[in-house]
Amino acid sequence: MRSVLDRLQALSKVIAEICRVSGTPGASIGVLHHDKLIYTHNYGYRNVESQTPPDENTIYHIASLSKSFTAASIAILVDEGKLSWNTPLRDILPDFRHMNTTINDEATILDWMSHRTGLAPKNMLWLHECAGVELRRNETLPIVSYLETVYDFRTKWLYSNWGYAVADQVIEKLSGQSWGTFLSQRILQPLGLNRTVTKHSSQTENVAEAYMALSDGTPFHLPRPSVEDGVIMEGAAGVQTCVTDMLKYAQKVMQCADDQFSRNTTSTKGSPLKQLPTLLKGHIDLSPGPSELERSYALGWIRTVLPGSLGTVGLNPMFVDTMPLVGKGLKESQMVYHHQGSLVDYLSSIHLIPSTRTAIVVLTNAMSNNDAADWLGQLLVETVLDNPDPNDYVALARKSVETSNGLWPKMADELEKARIPDTPVRKLPDYEGSYYNAVKNWRMETWVEDGELYMCHQGDRSQSYRLEHYHYDTFSWLLTRDQSVRRGHFPVTQTEYYVLAFGQGEGGVIDHVIWKHDPSVPGGETFRRLPGSASQKAFPSLADQGKQNVLGA
Repeated sequence: MRSVLDRLQALSKVIAEICRVSGTPGASIGVLHHDKLIYTHNYGYRNVESQTPPDENTIYHIASLSKSFTAASIAILVDEGKLSWNTPLRDILPDFRHMNTTINDEATILDWMSHRTGLAPKNMLWLHECAGVELRRNETLPIVSYLETVYDFRTKWLYSNWGYAVADQVIEKLSGQSWGTFLSQRILQPLGLNRTVTKHSSQTENVAEAYMALSDGTPFHLPRPSVEDGVIMEGAAGVQTCVTDMLKYAQKVMQCADDQFSRNTTSTKGSPLKQLPTLLKGHIDLSPGPSELERSYALGWIRTVLPGSLGTVGLNPMFVDTMPLVGKGLKESQMVYHHQGSLVDYLSSIHLIPSTRTAIVVLTNAMSNNDAADWLGQLLVETVLDNPDPNDYVALARKSVETSNGLWPKMADELEKARIPDTPVRKLPDYEGSYYNAVKNWRMETWVEDGELYMCHQGDRSQSYRLEHYHYDTFSWLLTRDQSVRRGHFPVTQTEYYVLAFGQGEGGVIDHVIWKHDPSVPGGETFRRLPGSASQKAFPSLADQGKQNVLGA
């Protein structure tokens, strides 16, 4: 029987093929087993242009893997008595006011961080092109105060970044420090995570550049994400780190969890990691998977008992009919704590197997044509466990890329089939204006330039889209996959996302637009035009900008 290390070392060609097929230019991988680092592997380039390879100390953005760090920060404050897991959010942040009285009065930080409030995710209100942000950090509470109720409170799991945006506000309020300062001083430094940061710095060396994969797999260079300490969504996606530090962190999580579970306590001597029995407990069941075993969300971690499906919050569920059953050949079930991270330009995954003190970390520097970091993580899990009936992850990578690329022409076909031909259209200036959400902190602007109607968000005309008349008062702005990549736009593959339905009020005047930007809200969100907002003279014309970022120019 081959050793774990032999099995891992035999994966080099498989890892390279998954990365090649997916369009991933660079990846760093590490495996801890029985509390010892046994394997690291690096693929490709952290900087394609200079042909510089990555190593285990290369820093990547880890997107939603940041959530466990934010949850651990809240746990410190709970352990110090500054709040309890049952403290209603409004008692900490009185500016939170939700129309749903149950959520307003009862929702706790645990509810928010376990994704069981039932509120709409509305990611596209904050996520700008090239992983920029469209809202200021102080807009968090106004936004979460008007999120629609999709499910009854505490009845269903609905993944949302807003719970961790709320958490970073709680950390600042109760500690008197910024999220990044608190995290650095209370967790990162005590654990010796010296290459884990929460702020961008031009002085930092050995950093992975950012890419998205074009449809043929070619990496397209983009700016690195702007999410960091002091920026909205810092608590959801603001950590940057390397494989070495992530394995150190994972090791301490497992060691302290064993200690605290065995002694029925909430702290471990000499460790900043507190309240692990709560952090690692399942607080809400996930949607049914391919097995009847546990799948639940803890706090910044997903719990899955194998055999079961992984990759729950990654991108791959969009590209396969059903996620594969992992560990289907195992003689004994295995608990796995895991999470995926996805941000324009970076994908990541982490898997912990506490029974063998195993941690598997995969960091990549591209949003590829599937979730390569997730497939690689699952491959490594099955390899470590020596599953006699493993999945074919190269085949899954190829199939998911084929599906991913096929979704874009499919959306074009769906749009064309639903189009009503030869309908009238108003004069384009009738649609001009600034259309605001209910709390008036997010706007869509439309204007006419050279006989065409254009749209942008938050007044940023450097990221403008040409609107094509669809039918009646409805317009579309569908992109191809490669157009989306070149703009650094998150690869949304719901057809209705690219449709804007203008509507009229009294007197037949256009006064609102409906945009279905969140699949959990089927009717879409209505943005209303403020009186007198049709004039946009204060903004520069597209001609002044050379139209370099305008679809179709």
